Amino acid sequence: MEILVGASLRQIQYVLAVYETGSIAKASREMHISQSSILAAIDLAEQDLGARIFDRRKGRGVVLTAMGERYLAAARRLLSAEREFRDSLMLSGAAHGPLRIGCFEPFGPIMMIDVLRKLRERIGFFEITLLETDQVSLKRALDRGEIDVAVIYDLGPDFDCTIEYIGRAPPHAMVHVGSPLARFEAISLAQLCSEPIALLSLPLTTTYLMTLFDYVAKKPAIGFRSSHYETVIRAVSSGFGGTVLNAWPASPLPIEANTKRLRLTDDLPAPNIVTADHYGDQKPPNLVEFIAELKAHVALGYRNVAPGQGPA
Repeated sequence: MEILVGASLRQIQYVLAVYETGSIAKASREMHISQSSILAAIDLAEQDLGARIFDRRKGRGVVLTAMGERYLAAARRLLSAEREFRDSLMLSGAAHGPLRIGCFEPFGPIMMIDVLRKLRERIGFFEITLLETDQVSLKRALDRGEIDVAVIYDLGPDFDCTIEYIGRAPPHAMVHVGSPLARFEAISLAQLCSEPIALLSLPLTTTYLMTLFDYVAKKPAIGFRSSHYETVIRAVSSGFGGTVLNAWPASPLPIEANTKRLRLTDDLPAPNIVTADHYGDQKPPNLVEFIAELKAHVALGYRNVAPGQGPA
């Protein structure tokens, strides 16, 4: 299998997907990655071979060359061996091995501990490492192999890997219980602007949140900024003003004393919570179970959101 030496298993799968689908565009859709990543994998494979794997012909997609046939035969043997290796690990009791999770920093206190507690109760003990940081740093950690999965919003950098939809996260407001707005269950963003705003200030998050005010042609008075989700909530709890958040916990957080979450009545853009990983359809069992538990938890968190504002 010397002809595969320079490529990762994932890149080999990309090349195989081009052959099986008949085109780079179709392989890109099938693997949920960009066409540029597919092309890069083909270029690397052809450099190792010293020959072309595909002839690319207008109107005919890609046509396999003689050297391409050798490459794909070796690729299938390697991928088959890799599957057998994974299966043997699972049979030997490693099905619930360590899981390294990266999440957008606010998700840590909002949901991750509850999700992981339920998961351990259901499948038993396994080692967990949780990295809580911004989305740009999560992309870097995933690309370097430092985490197995990232839990993110579908905003910002292109993660260029397998993306799985978890749930929609429409924006909502939080105000102090002593605010005149606390008597309502739902308010407009314009109404929220009657108070100073405590702003969650993270890369990409600030831009998204400020864009929401552009939709209602309002310029909020920013009275407080913090890069920590819990600190923003503590600021609202201490009477610093209101705020706009996205992820709605399944149950109130301990730090939410003296606050109230309110639906927003405006038609505003909402990000989706998604997971990103490089396993494709060969995810470890505990990662599969984690994603299922996460989906259930996110759906529960939005039980109080009005129809049309909850998960799609």
